[in-house]
Amino acid sequence: MRSKKILITAMLMTAAMSMSAQRHTDKLDRGLVAVPGASSGNFVSWRIFAEEYYDTEYNLYRNGVKINDTPLKVSNFVDAGGGQTSSYQVEAIVRGVAQEK
Repeated sequence: MRSKKILITAMLMTAAMSMSAQRHTDKLDRGLVAVPGASSGNFVSWRIFAEEYYDTEYNLYRNGVKINDTPLKVSNFVDAGGGQTSSYQVEAIVRGVAQEK
């Protein structure tokens, strides 16, 4: 009987520890930033979300028009045609499915 109580107590403690081991994170947006260069256009960079790190590619839009020929596998791009008034959006493609810009 004593061994059953010890076993049940150990199981409950294990379950309680695994529930509190979850990591809490802030809800962040894409963090898209464009930095104008002197004569090289704009350097554009954005965040990769933790849940989409693998199997994710990106399309980049300047003023509503897609500017990359093939999906990007990185989170930055030098836009030679960009200017100081250019506006950018990034679209993640997760496992072949386009996400919201």
